[in-house]
Amino acid sequence: MTKLETQLVNARHGIMLVNPRDYFVGQAIIAYGEYSEPEWQALAALVSQSQGDVIEIGANIGSHSVPLARALSDRGRRLIAFEPQPVVFQMLCANLALNGLANALAWPFACGAEPGVVAFAPPDYAAVGNFGAVEMTASAGAGTQTVPRVRLDDWAGESRVGLIKIDVEGQELAALKGATATLARHRPLLYLENDRLDRSPELITWLDAAGYRLWWHLPPLFSATNFFGQAENRYPNLVSVNMIGVPREIDAQMGDLRPVENAAWHPLRPA
Repeated sequence: MTKLETQLVNARHGIMLVNPRDYFVGQAIIAYGEYSEPEWQALAALVSQSQGDVIEIGANIGSHSVPLARALSDRGRRLIAFEPQPVVFQMLCANLALNGLANALAWPFACGAEPGVVAFAPPDYAAVGNFGAVEMTASAGAGTQTVPRVRLDDWAGESRVGLIKIDVEGQELAALKGATATLARHRPLLYLENDRLDRSPELITWLDAAGYRLWWHLPPLFSATNFFGQAENRYPNLVSVNMIGVPREIDAQMGDLRPVENAAWHPLRPA
């Protein structure tokens, strides 16, 4: 691996240390001063509707962790963030520290259904790539790196949990299965990625059985009102495929968002 280069950006939500070789998060922050701002706006609304700590599983370098922690600090609340890639985790910690966010706790772990160890093939962080797309697997092999896997139930503590955000490249259900006690005790709001067509039906069915109503949220990566005022869309026709989850006992309205009513239907599935 060649030497890793980094860049400091005075972005919308604070000073951000980014990897300019990261095609999505890093290059978006350099070009626009933000990453997926419509996703953050949805998260900000959920923060205002919840109470207690926020848990972020799969925090990457903190493009949303920083504004999350800042918004929570204003309310006397904490952010607990997990990011298992060591190189990416170091940048997450740098960004939390650069912005003086002492109400954020960051842990270098993956989250799953059971404690243990997971493995991944480290990308070349000095070459252009999508470092948020790295997948954790149960089996180590040649050229892989291992990191600890924890159950969220063992790390959430006794404090109230109001919102859980999960973006873990297809392992969302495993992370939720390790948080069953937290979900039952605190009934937090959920915001989670669901872009794997083969895993979506099981994820939706499990959340329905856990007493959650779901809505699709498909924020574009590009915002025309971006912080740097750039008109060029580097990510045309690209959206994140996420779901918002609300405990069934809460009377929630989600405007014009499409409800998740059929576990077999998915926004990415051809009609």
